[in-house]
Amino acid sequence: MNAYLISGIGKGVYKSRGSKFFAFIHKVDSINSYKHFISVYRSQYPECCHVCSAYRLITNKRLDEYASDDGEPKGSAGFPILNQLKRHELINTAIYVVRVFGGSLLGVPGLIDAYSTSALLSIDNVKKIKWEECENISFEYSYEQKGIVESLIKEFSPQILEHNFNDKINIRLSISKKTAELFMGKLKELSSGKIK
Repeated sequence: MNAYLISGIGKGVYKSRGSKFFAFIHKVDSINSYKHFISVYRSQYPECCHVCSAYRLITNKRLDEYASDDGEPKGSAGFPILNQLKRHELINTAIYVVRVFGGSLLGVPGLIDAYSTSALLSIDNVKKIKWEECENISFEYSYEQKGIVESLIKEFSPQILEHNFNDKINIRLSISKKTAELFMGKLKELSSGKIK
């Protein structure tokens, strides 16, 4: 699957017939983090009438997509935002568009254009990174082997999910599927087969 993540937060502002559409793009890793930003923007913009949004999220190796019109006419806000996420192949990403009403009704075509354009402006304002499928690996090692593990972590840059220090050290890593086998091979080789 060809997909991209974002780095940082992108912003965009679009104006149409007095209404202002403030768009924000965020990296999200769960439905809870997606919901959190809705409440953030509601409190930051108390004068807003809608906070429309969409996300694409990979959970348990399954792509989950969602769009919210938040009171705008059905299909006029959430889907245009979601379509921008799809068009740019973004995952684990959400876009929020805050509308401050300007007194004129835009009609469904006008709303589709406003939400789609503001979402695009936020995407254009953020750095995209190629996504790689990851897998989780766990292993146990002794304190004498700490240097070996630390040097491999430095070389491969996996994400450390868990790190427990007891009689032995237990670690759980998230690493790109492409390099997981190479990482484990080097680990076994450098520890003379003691770390499995």
